[in-house]
Amino acid sequence: FEARGDDYNRAALIHPLARDTERRILIESMAVEPDHRICDAPAGGGYLADGLRALVSDPARIVCVEPSRTFARRLDAAYTIHIAPLEALPLTNGSIDRVGSLAGLHHLADKAAFFREAFRVLKPGGRFAAADVLHGTAVARFLNGPVDRYTMTGHRGVFLQPGESSQLMKAAGFVDVSEAHRAYFWTFTSSAQMVHYCRSLFGMVRAGETEVHAALTAAFDIHLRQDEVLLPWSLVYAVGLKPA
Repeated sequence: FEARGDDYNRAALIHPLARDTERRILIESMAVEPDHRICDAPAGGGYLADGLRALVSDPARIVCVEPSRTFARRLDAAYTIHIAPLEALPLTNGSIDRVGSLAGLHHLADKAAFFREAFRVLKPGGRFAAADVLHGTAVARFLNGPVDRYTMTGHRGVFLQPGESSQLMKAAGFVDVSEAHRAYFWTFTSSAQMVHYCRSLFGMVRAGETEVHAALTAAFDIHLRQDEVLLPWSLVYAVGLKPA
């Protein structure tokens, strides 16, 4: 991430709302209120935090925890920012109302430790919502296939098995746990924009745009709709509550 964080962050400048549906599904499951204190982990360049900003009374109530300094460079200074491992969140017990995690868990070796930390920092009645790639899906094959081949660092994601998020949440102490695999689209205004965005987001610097386009069309059934290019994507979304 230190090596390709800048490329990842540049994708947001190409098309900030490409993944808007992906983010909105998670935010809706978090049930945020204006006075909530929210932990976004891993925060990356702030994509989830930026979507939460309009929902809270003060952006400082959004606590971004990101292990990579390179990724964190794009975070808005208005947020509360910590560079720290997810297995040891630098937050006090019961200090957070909501924890959200979007598409970062597949790079985490000890997912159970992070789920326990999410439980620890949440207030009683607090909510943890996490979304990540499901093993065996087209997304998983694309990330550990073409993305792995075309990045300088490789991509060897450890993806979630069906039911794994629920099991991790229950083991950490969460109740009223639910899990669903959700399919949707990343949206673009042209094929060229889609290719440029994905090449930057995933750091596919060892491939030209023609090769990236070929990899995308081989992996996904891309749809054309009026002035939009729709790239099928999916994540498994899980939600759990800390007992009140």
